[in-house]
Amino acid sequence: MGYPQGDGSDSFDASRKDESYGDSQQYPPYLDPNAQHQQYPPNPQYQNAQYQNPQYANPYYGNAPYAGGYQAPASTNTLAIVSLVLGILGLTFIPLLASVCAVVCGHIARGQIKRTGEGGSGFATAGLIIGYVSIALFVVIVGAIVIFAIAAANTSTY
Repeated sequence: MGYPQGDGSDSFDASRKDESYGDSQQYPPYLDPNAQHQQYPPNPQYQNAQYQNPQYANPYYGNAPYAGGYQAPASTNTLAIVSLVLGILGLTFIPLLASVCAVVCGHIARGQIKRTGEGGSGFATAGLIIGYVSIALFVVIVGAIVIFAIAAANTSTY
């Protein structure tokens, strides 16, 4: 049966365990951790004062403040969304009432957005435009109905 290290012809002698292996030294000598630390091996090139770290006079020199990263988006103004929804309702289901409410909510929302810096300016503007357009369409349609009714009443059947 053989040994895991080989055939047993190892030239290691336990009496010479402190001697270096071969002619070259493998590791630097032991440095005491409690002793004054010096650079090993000493390099005279780095001993000049011109290579040392300069001492800055500015006490605020250092890391820059953190300026990047994720910032939460500005919240959308609720009245701006309400204005847009009411404007759409004014075009479809509730013609005059929803359109007037859309215009009122849109103007209030734009004022709040300017004052607080919230998002939703586009929603408020769209609600205003749709509200004014639906009010104009309502007036035109009702006006046309009234004109046709008057015209129909004035015609004679003779």
